Amino acid sequence: MSSFSRLAPFVREYIYEKKWGALRDIQEKAAAAVLDGEGHVLIAAATASGKTEAAFFPILSLLVRRKAGDGAAGGGGAQSPGISVLCISPLKALINDQAERLHPLAARAGIPLRRWHGDAPQSGKKKLLEDPEGILQITPESLEALLLLNPGKIPFLFSALAFVVIDEVHAFMGSDRGSQILCQLARIRAAAGEKGGEPRRIGLSASLGDYGEAMRWLSAGSEKNAVLVDDRETKRRLRIGLDYFQAERGGEKDYYGALYRETRGKRSIIFTNSRLEAEETAAALRAFSAERRGGDLYSVHHGSMAAHTRERTERELRESSRPVTTVATATLELGIDTGSLDRIIQIGPPAGVSAFVQRLGRSGRRTGTAEIYFTFLEERREERAGCGPARIPWDLLKTIAVIELYLRDKWIEDAPEQPLPLSLLCHQTLSVLASRGEHTKKALSGLILSFPCFAGVSGEDFEELTGSLIASRVIEETEEGALILGVEGERYTGHYSFYSIFTGSAEYRVLEGERELGKVNYLPPVGSGIILGGISRRVQSVDPRRREIRVVPGEAGSVRVWRGGGQETHNRVARRMKEILEEEEDGGYPYLFPSARSRLDEARRLFREQDSGPLFVPAPGGVDKGISNGADRNGSGGSFFFFPWLGSRAMRTLTLLVQAGQFRAPLGIRSAVRENDFALRVDSALPIPRFREELRNILASPDAPPFPVQADQIPLTGKFDMLLPPRLLVKQYAANMLDWRGTRPLLEIL
Repeated sequence: MSSFSRLAPFVREYIYEKKWGALRDIQEKAAAAVLDGEGHVLIAAATASGKTEAAFFPILSLLVRRKAGDGAAGGGGAQSPGISVLCISPLKALINDQAERLHPLAARAGIPLRRWHGDAPQSGKKKLLEDPEGILQITPESLEALLLLNPGKIPFLFSALAFVVIDEVHAFMGSDRGSQILCQLARIRAAAGEKGGEPRRIGLSASLGDYGEAMRWLSAGSEKNAVLVDDRETKRRLRIGLDYFQAERGGEKDYYGALYRETRGKRSIIFTNSRLEAEETAAALRAFSAERRGGDLYSVHHGSMAAHTRERTERELRESSRPVTTVATATLELGIDTGSLDRIIQIGPPAGVSAFVQRLGRSGRRTGTAEIYFTFLEERREERAGCGPARIPWDLLKTIAVIELYLRDKWIEDAPEQPLPLSLLCHQTLSVLASRGEHTKKALSGLILSFPCFAGVSGEDFEELTGSLIASRVIEETEEGALILGVEGERYTGHYSFYSIFTGSAEYRVLEGERELGKVNYLPPVGSGIILGGISRRVQSVDPRRREIRVVPGEAGSVRVWRGGGQETHNRVARRMKEILEEEEDGGYPYLFPSARSRLDEARRLFREQDSGPLFVPAPGGVDKGISNGADRNGSGGSFFFFPWLGSRAMRTLTLLVQAGQFRAPLGIRSAVRENDFALRVDSALPIPRFREELRNILASPDAPPFPVQADQIPLTGKFDMLLPPRLLVKQYAANMLDWRGTRPLLEIL
C-alpha cells in the first residue's frame, strides 16, 4: 500500500488541489517511516525537495486520528491538553516561511499553528499559555525564555508532546546552540514527568556528511533509536564556473563588472563571507547598474538588518518574477523559500563542503540545472623571492578542493565535535536555578550532568565551576547548603540577551592610537597578536564595555593562541588543496575561467621550483640565496615557511606544539608565528632536514603532550567563558579547539 493512500483525507485533498501528480520519493519514504515506526526519523534530502511536507503530512495525519480518540494511531486515546508538536528552527525567518506553508494544512485539520519568537504577536503567545494545543514553532532562544520565565507551566504545556521536529539539523550539530536544544529537551522531559512520555524526534537536513553521527545526535539522551530516510541522489544538473581577479591594475572594476554581467537578467543570490562585504558588493553593483540605467535590482540580507527589511527581501525573492539579486551572508543559506532562482554566486571560498552543497541547492528548481559562479578579488602582497604564503592563492585552492570533494568523492564533512561545552554548562546551570529555584548541590549536579551534552563533564569539574560561581556571587549558598541564584546571576538571567548561547553580532573596534584599523568578533588576550591588513599588531588592552581593543606595533609574545571560529577547515580539505597544487598544469577542472586557471598554474610552477618540496620553503631574508635546505652558510639553520597542509584544529595544535617550551630546544626554535590559516613562519637553529626529523619524532608519540596554555592566553569566544575558572577554560579549549590525532597525517608526508 502506498503512503499516499494512508495519509489523512484532508492531506490528500491538499495534494490534489496543489496539482501534484504524486508524493515525491522522500515524502513517500518519510510517511512510511513516521506512520509505521515508533522511533526518531532523520529526513535527509536536497534543498527544496519538500522535507517540511515529508515530515508534516504523516504527523498531521496521526494527530487528527489521535484527536478523534483513535488510540491505535499513536496517541493512546483522546488527546489531552498540551502542545502536540514542538518545531525548533534556527531562524525566525525560517519559522515565518514554514508557517505560511503549513498554515493551510493545519487549518484543514483544525490544529492550531503558533509561532513563538521575538517578532511574533504577543496575543498568540498569551493564547498558547492559557490553552496549549497544536503545533508550536520556536527558536532555541525563545524556547530558553519559555522554560526560564514560565517554569510552572512547562508540565501543562508539554505533557501531551508527541513530536519534536528539528529543522536544519546540520546547522545545530557540533555547536553550543545544538547542545542547548538537547538540554532543553531533557529539561522538558524532566519537568513533564512520566505523564509526558518521550516524544518522537524528526530531524530535517539537506547537507550532512556522516548520517550515523546525525542520527546519534538526534537520539542523544533518548531511549529511542533513529532511522534514516534519505534521497541523496540529486536529479539536478550542475553548472559551475570559477573566476579570478587581481585587485591591482584596475582589476577591481573588472571584478564588479563581471559580477554585474553574471547577475544581469537573472534571479540570483550572491553569498559573501561577511556583512561588510555584502554591503560593499551591493553598493558597487547598484552604482554599476545606475551608470547603465539598469534600475535598482539589488538588495542586501544579513543578521544586522531590521526584520521588516529582511522579510521584504525574502518576499521579493519568493514572489516576484523580476530579475532581482540579493547579496547575503549565511542568513539565506538555510531552508527559507527563495522561489525559483537562476544562479547562485559565491564570493570567496565557502566555509566547507556542507555550506557549498547548501548554497548550491538554492538554485535550479525551475530549470533543473543548479548554477553556481565563484569569484575572487585577490589583493596580492609581493614577496622578494621564493614561494611564501602571500604568493599562494589559498582561497582559490580551497574552493577547488571543496568542489572536487563533493563532485568526485561525494564527501561532506561531519559537524565538528564539542566534547566539553563548559560555557553552555555555566549557562544551563544559571537557567535551571533561575527557572526552578533552590537546589541542593547533589540535586543540581544530578540534573545538569544528566543532560547528554555534558557526558564528558566530571563531578569534580562541576563542583569547581559552582565554587567559582559562588566566589563571584553569580550563585549563592544558603545556610542549609542549597544553591540559589546570586546578585550577579540575576543580572545575567534578567536580561533578554541571556536566552541565546551564541555571542551574536558583537564586534570590537581595533584601535592603534586614535586610528581604527578594523573590527573583530572576539576578545583576544592581552599580549597576543592580531593580524589586520596583513600586518601583525600586539594587543595592549581590551575594554569589553566600550567594545575596544587597543594594539601597538609588533609581534605577540612567545605563545600565540589561535582562537579558531570563523571558517574552520577540515583536514581533508587541506590535504586536497596540497594535491591540487602538486598536479600538472593541464590537470582537470573544466569549470575554471582562464584567469583562474592562469593563477593556479602560476602557483604550481612556483611550488615546483622549490627544492625543499611542498612542506618547507626558505623565507626571504632568513637564509642566503641558493641554500635550499633553509640553513645558513655555517649550517646553523635559518628562517623558513612551513606548510603542514592540516585543517584548522590540527593546525592550531601544531602551532602550539612548535611554540611550546618543551619542544623549542629539540626543534631549535628561535621564533614560530602563524602567517595565516595554512602556514607558519619558523626561525630555527636547525637546517630543514634536521627540523623535519625532530618534528617527525615528536608527532610519532601516541599521546598528546601537555600544551602549556595559560587561561589568560585563551581568547574568550564562548558567551560565558568569562565565568569559567582558569583550569576549566584551558580544559575546554584543549578539548574543543585542539586535535592531536588530527596532526598524524603530517607524519605521512614529513
